[in-house]
Amino acid sequence: MNIDLALQIFYLLLGMAGVGYFVFQIVKSVFPDADLLAAQQRLGVESAVRQYKHWSLPLLQPFYRMFVPRIQQMKIPLYRQKKKASFIAAGLTDQFDPDEFIGLKIISAFLALFIVFLFTVQLGKNFPLVAVFAVLAIGFFIPDYVVWDIKNKRQKSILSQLPNVMDLMTLSVEAGLDFIAAISRVIRYAKDGPLKDEFNQMLKELQIGTVRSDALRNLADRVQVSELSSFATILIQADQMGSSIGPVLRAQSDLLRAARFSRAEREGAKATQKLLIPLVLFIMPAVFIVVLGPMICDIVYNQTWFKDLFSGGK
Repeated sequence: MNIDLALQIFYLLLGMAGVGYFVFQIVKSVFPDADLLAAQQRLGVESAVRQYKHWSLPLLQPFYRMFVPRIQQMKIPLYRQKKKASFIAAGLTDQFDPDEFIGLKIISAFLALFIVFLFTVQLGKNFPLVAVFAVLAIGFFIPDYVVWDIKNKRQKSILSQLPNVMDLMTLSVEAGLDFIAAISRVIRYAKDGPLKDEFNQMLKELQIGTVRSDALRNLADRVQVSELSSFATILIQADQMGSSIGPVLRAQSDLLRAARFSRAEREGAKATQKLLIPLVLFIMPAVFIVVLGPMICDIVYNQTWFKDLFSGGK
């Protein structure tokens, strides 16, 4: 097939898909789902539209939700449980559920294939079958990497905030406040971030009657950070033994701060080793070219003994 003809066909399909999408959105806004509106009226809410954190999700939402009825028939409870825990740790529970996430991965795979194939046609190159499967696999796992990256950044932010929050909680408890009042003070004065949001969630659980040990376990399960899990375990043991949590919080705060310093030292040592890579690959060759370049040029073009050496004495 001619490359220009294939390119025109793809542009035509792309335009048709765009027009179909906008028509779908217009029809959806003019004729909303009656069942959804009835459910909202029974619950007393005006809108059940999600507040997406990325602009691409509301655009792709009508497409990946088409796969949800088929995906729901798949018996993969362990995968759904694992992904749900990962979404909670990444703070993405209100963005999609595990079934919608699988549909998003399918759409991501086909989008990656379409974009790569479009660039390949533009360059006039062939697109082998092996590349098709490779691009599909990469596109299918891109959402997993994005969720893992968001989760990793969120956990690092929690680790960086944890020592200061523990100090504030320790001072509040040592000043005579109880555990719930100390958490309230942390929520009031701590810096905005994911750790403050998690403590706010734990405070809501305590206020509705959840046992302190259960609230701490829920906190550790949501965040999935080893330091916070050990902190929750120690507080649960102190609560079960009936001991005061003030000394426990002080000891745990000192331990977290020492762990933070040791972690910073390890990262500094790793940074020193990582600096060797650009030093060897980029800086040292440039230095050698600047220092030895003029000498080499002088020997090659101006020194008669070098010319005689390669001319065989002629």
